[in-house]
Amino acid sequence: MSDLKESLRARIDELKVFRTGSFTLASGAQSNFYIDGRLLTLDPVGAELISKIILSNLTKEVDSIGGPATAAIPIISSTVAISSILFGRSLKGFYIRPSVKEHGLANVIEGSVGEESKVAIVDDTVTSGNSIISSIKEVEKVGCKVLQTISVFDRNEGGVEKLESEGYNNYSIFKYDHKENKLI
Repeated sequence: MSDLKESLRARIDELKVFRTGSFTLASGAQSNFYIDGRLLTLDPVGAELISKIILSNLTKEVDSIGGPATAAIPIISSTVAISSILFGRSLKGFYIRPSVKEHGLANVIEGSVGEESKVAIVDDTVTSGNSIISSIKEVEKVGCKVLQTISVFDRNEGGVEKLESEGYNNYSIFKYDHKENKLI
């Protein structure tokens, strides 16, 4: 395990981001664990570590990074900032709304991305893969090429496999181990 990942693992433990027990998920499904990703992605130490790990695994051709609102927004923001401040890399950021905005420009995609952009789609957690796939479809509609997907947590419930079966490369920082009931 890399030093950055070890430090992020320690921060997950400090913030009690990963919990075991009985939980009802947003989908209504029951789970024996819960990952409170916002505790980590909105934490300055967690955000910096996540950003550095993402940037270390980001294809050089990627010029824009984005994902679904709202979970991906802090990841996008910190990664764009860290890319410029520490890596001297100029990444553009964007996010995808769950529906068309009914005022202003009526955007689904907010931020600077368009035809010919080479993008990475990020999210805090991948479960079914549907939110990432939905984001991919939206950016592909405007002519973007999705080069990779990245998540902080893979719940190990088939989402990564679904992404890969549709031809998208995914990197997850942590994956849930069902046998050990822990993140690896």
